[in-house]
Amino acid sequence: MSTSNESNRDMSSIFRNPWKQNVSNLEKMRSDLKEIVHTEMSLTRRSVKKSKKFKSRISGIVTTNKKFYNLLTDYSPEQTVYKRCSIVGNGGILNGSKCGNEIDKADFVIRCNAPPIGRFKEDAGVKSNITTLNPSIITRRFGSIRTGNQQSKFVDKMREYTNYIWFPSFFSRATYNLAIKVNDLLNRKLKSVKFVHGNPNHFQEIGKYWLNKGLRNSLSTGFYITSSSLLFCDEVHLYGFWPFTTDIHNRPAAYHYFEDVNLTRVYHAFNQEFDELLNLHINGVLQLHIDDC
Repeated sequence: MSTSNESNRDMSSIFRNPWKQNVSNLEKMRSDLKEIVHTEMSLTRRSVKKSKKFKSRISGIVTTNKKFYNLLTDYSPEQTVYKRCSIVGNGGILNGSKCGNEIDKADFVIRCNAPPIGRFKEDAGVKSNITTLNPSIITRRFGSIRTGNQQSKFVDKMREYTNYIWFPSFFSRATYNLAIKVNDLLNRKLKSVKFVHGNPNHFQEIGKYWLNKGLRNSLSTGFYITSSSLLFCDEVHLYGFWPFTTDIHNRPAAYHYFEDVNLTRVYHAFNQEFDELLNLHINGVLQLHIDDC
């Protein structure tokens, strides 16, 4: 996270005027994306054979099996075009924002990395159509769901969400095996959500689009999901996307809205990603919400 206050002062003038969507710019970006992106964000039985090879991000080729195929859904949520989408990041600028109602009025709400939402509904809302789930959450917080107690705690956590849990199943071979285990568990224990497997080819294609624009780091979940949503959302609104330690009013801003934690390692180019999102905001492609609602 950046500690620069100069950026905050510069952005004040950008956000002083009401945002207005530029449909022409949105359509141009969609067209550019579609020249590179030829797959969907989630895998379905329609897009996967009973045995198919995928390239994982860190451990080579992974070959799917029949059990994996049988766990796939027939339909993925991004096959529908939605009028208004809210994408909710985890930034501390959501604290005290009272953006919950505005987030929830969208037709489709995507939440990143399974944040707690129930007790933060005034600021973050409660609606969830897709909730992304990072593999590290399962391994660190729930011990890779090895024991019955860990499995029960994990299922209870997933009760906060509805509709779809999206998981990057092909990050590695170990992640693929964990994905099958989690999918099977949720199918047996929780009917309020469906587990969908992220398409590694789609992630690579979105990454290629941004690589051509100079983004060389692996994309963060929030930035990847935002880029993907521009293909199936007519209007995209971002909340909780903020890489600075102070907000636009120079008040302290935590890394996460739901916990006091410091960022110790940086795998993604958060500041560079934010610059791209800011440009998209300026050009009317999406709207960044960085202040109280």
